[in-house]
This record gives sequence, structure tokens and C-alpha cells, in this order.
Amino acid sequence: MGESTARVFPNLQYEQQPQYTAGIIKKIRLENFMCHENFEMEFGENVNFVLGQNGSGKSAILAALCIAFGSRAKGTDRAKHLKDFIKTGCSNAVIHVEIQNEGEDAFKPEIYGDAIIVERRISESTCSIILKDHQGRRVVHRMADLREMVEHFNIDVDNPCVIMNQDKSREFLHSGSIKDKFKATLLQQVNDLLETISKEIGVARGIVEDLEGSIKPIEKELNELQAKIKAMEHIEQMSAEIRKLKNKLAWSWVYDVDKKLQAKSAMIDKLKNRIPACQDKINQQLLQIERLKEGISKKKDKIATMTEKYTQLKQIIADQSQLWPLAEKEVLVLEQDCNSKTSQIQKMLQRLKKLEQEVQDIHDLDVKNTQ
Repeated sequence: MGESTARVFPNLQYEQQPQYTAGIIKKIRLENFMCHENFEMEFGENVNFVLGQNGSGKSAILAALCIAFGSRAKGTDRAKHLKDFIKTGCSNAVIHVEIQNEGEDAFKPEIYGDAIIVERRISESTCSIILKDHQGRRVVHRMADLREMVEHFNIDVDNPCVIMNQDKSREFLHSGSIKDKFKATLLQQVNDLLETISKEIGVARGIVEDLEGSIKPIEKELNELQAKIKAMEHIEQMSAEIRKLKNKLAWSWVYDVDKKLQAKSAMIDKLKNRIPACQDKINQQLLQIERLKEGISKKKDKIATMTEKYTQLKQIIADQSQLWPLAEKEVLVLEQDCNSKTSQIQKMLQRLKKLEQEVQDIHDLDVKNTQ
């Protein structure tokens, strides 16, 4: 038994598929994953067979697909922790899976395009998931987004389509009893799952029968309503005839009313034509009102200022009225002093005139003597 049977994965199709089917695995690339240092493989559109000697890495490809689609390490029956999948002597591993995303069942084609790239990076301490579009640009990086895509394509990484992996094949060959060999084939798990599904189908059928039973009274009521509807159709026809007669009666009044309406309509049209002019006047009046409001506001401000000045002047007048008697006394004193000074000045002017006359006389005399 130099070759072992590998797991048949999502590309298994029982019917011929069209050329472009969303969800088909196109390519896988592994770096430092288990026994693969740098491995790349392209898948066909339908059934794919992975053949090779024991230890050549067939199960590693299937385990990588499981890990890429969100399976835990224990779910692969190959390791307990994701870091155990890193190739011995290396510090990290990379799983790169490209999925077809063309056709009616494409997953968010407006975001990812015609292909989705799932990239899973594993190191000693961390593990990351990145979903990329067909051009390799990063779109999302959360496990929830990966689960959404897996559920959309109906990919079940834990499905029962495992006939025998490498370890189970070894266990099958070395088991002695028929019971142990049957256990190694995992057929009992498939049988249990089928029995569970059969029970669920039975329960679903019971629910369907109950629903059908509850629908029958509704169908009966529906039939009765349909009979009533047919009976009402004649009444509706009569109602239609009555409406026609009412319409004819109404038309007998329409002619007179129409004339009145035409006159009213003409008046309305005239009034409508006057609306723009009236609106312009209203706008002008509104502008005038705004200007008056601004003028009133300015006047109010001016009145407030004048009131303040008036108060100040009133205070000044009150202060000056107290000084008025003293000022009058000073005025009298000054007037007396002014009169005295004026009298003195007049006397001095008279003396000055006399002196000028005397000087003139002396000058005239000198002139005569000189001649």
C-alpha cells in the first residue's frame, strides 16, 4: 500500500459544472508548511486526485486547505496547535489559496472581483487571516469575514467525506479484528450522521404535515371568500352602472358650472398675472420696513446717547447755577473795575491828544523858523 487515499475536498462535483463556478479552488501555494518548503498546485474544475508515496505531503495539502478555511488544528487530526504545522527549522508558515469567484453564486464580486485569495500566516505566537481581491489587494482580515465566505460557498471543512486519511489507513492495516477495521473506516460516524439526518427529516415531515393540516381550514375559508367575491361582482357591475348614471346627471350641471368656472379661471389668471407685481411691491415694502427698522434702531441709539448727554448737561447746569450768584458778584466787580480802567484810559487818551497837538505845534513853529 505505497499510496494512501486523500480527502476529497470542495472541488468534488457529482454533475458536470459550467466553465465558471464560484467557490472552486483554483490554486494552493504552501511555504514551510509541514513537509512542504515551497509547494504550488493548480486544481481542475471538477474532481481532483492527489497521488503520491507515503510522506510525500498529500495529507499536508488537505490539512492546509482545512486550516485556510478556518478549521482548528485538532480538527485535522494532524496536530494539536497551529504552530505544529510549521516546517521543522522554520519560524513561520504561509498558506495561500485562490478561489474562483465568477458566476451567479459569486461572493461580493463588486469587492473581490473574479477571484478571492485566502492567505493564512502562522508563526510561533500568532496566526493571521487575510482575504484579498483578484489583484492581491487586502480587503478584510477577520475570522468572521472568512466564515461568511465559507458559509456562502457552503464549504464544510469538517464534512464526513473522509474515507481514510493516512493515520486511519495505517490503523486499518494493522488492526486484527473486523470490528477494529470497521471502526478505522469511520463508516460508523457516517452512519450515525445519516441516522440523525433521517430523524431530522422525519421531524420536518411531521411539521410539514401539521402545517398542511392547518392550511386546509384556511383553504376552505379562501374558497368561501372566492364564492362571495363572484357574488359581489354583479353588485359591482350595478354600482358601476349607477356611477355612470350619476356621471351623466352631473354632466347636466357641468355646462353651466363650466362657464362660471371659465369666468372664474379668467379672473384667477388675471390675479395670477398681478401676483409678480404685487410680490415686487411687497418686497419693496419689506425692504422699506427693514430700512425704517434700521433707522428706528439708529434713532433709538441716538436718543439714548442724547439722553445721556442731556443728563450730563443737566448736572452741569445744576452745578453752574450754584456758582451763578458768585459769578454775578464777580461780574459787578469786574464791570466797576472795567469802568474805572475805561475812564483812566479815556483821560490818558485826552492827555495823549493834547501832547500830540503840542508836538505838532512845536513842529510847525520849527518849520516857520527854518524858512
